[in-house]
Amino acid sequence: MLYKGVKYEYEEWKTFDGKQASAFYCRDKNLLKEYQTVQFGAKTLDEMHEKIDHYLNNVEQEKANRKVVEKAAQEFYSQMSEYKGD
Repeated sequence: MLYKGVKYEYEEWKTFDGKQASAFYCRDKNLLKEYQTVQFGAKTLDEMHEKIDHYLNNVEQEKANRKVVEKAAQEFYSQMSEYKGD
């Protein structure tokens, strides 16, 4: 399936107790390359489209967030001294 150039799939399976279940899953590497996730799911088609729109619309904010996290991690680790044991 395709929405705004993003690939996603509809999957069905049986639960542990034999009930039928289904969901939509997106594993589009192009869409998720700036995010720290490899897939996401949705129960309905509308929800999947909303989530894809969210990921598409927030790429720049995610890049900015990642820079902040990476800088904080770098500062944290640069302040650590050599481990001397307990």
